[in-house]
Amino acid sequence: MAVNNYETVFIAEPEIATEAVDQLLTKIKKAITDNQGTVGNEDRWGRRRLAYPIQGFREGFYVVLTFNAEGGVVNALEHVFRVTDSVVRHITIKIIKKNKTFPPRRVKPAGASSEAGRPAGRGGYSRDGGRSSSAPSVTPPPTAAAPATETPTPSAPATGATPA
Repeated sequence: MAVNNYETVFIAEPEIATEAVDQLLTKIKKAITDNQGTVGNEDRWGRRRLAYPIQGFREGFYVVLTFNAEGGVVNALEHVFRVTDSVVRHITIKIIKKNKTFPPRRVKPAGASSEAGRPAGRGGYSRDGGRSSSAPSVTPPPTAAAPATETPTPSAPATGATPA
């Protein structure tokens, strides 16, 4: 199997003693080394305020560990976190480093405008209420209006009539 880079963050109870944090970190590091992993970096953030209460706690003691190991070590760490009562939350992520290179963004020519061909503002209307368009507006010529007569259709009843 391939060795992967992992990062795990766990939050312990806020009132945990320094010696208890040391013992917990020793237990976690032992679980990593027992599964042929190597611990890279340990970062104790200390006591921080949580975004929302978790198990009744509004604060927690944060610790971040980075390590290299095979995939099976994550299951061992999950077990350690679940059986330890002082751990409130935990997460382990796999760090994927990609050597992707992206082409540079296309640069617009100096004379090109980004507004060309797009209607102005929301809904295509300008601020003065007129329709924005590069072509002149043409109104249709007036036509003779036909007399408006309403005749009810045979399938629909006339308005105001109640069916019998």
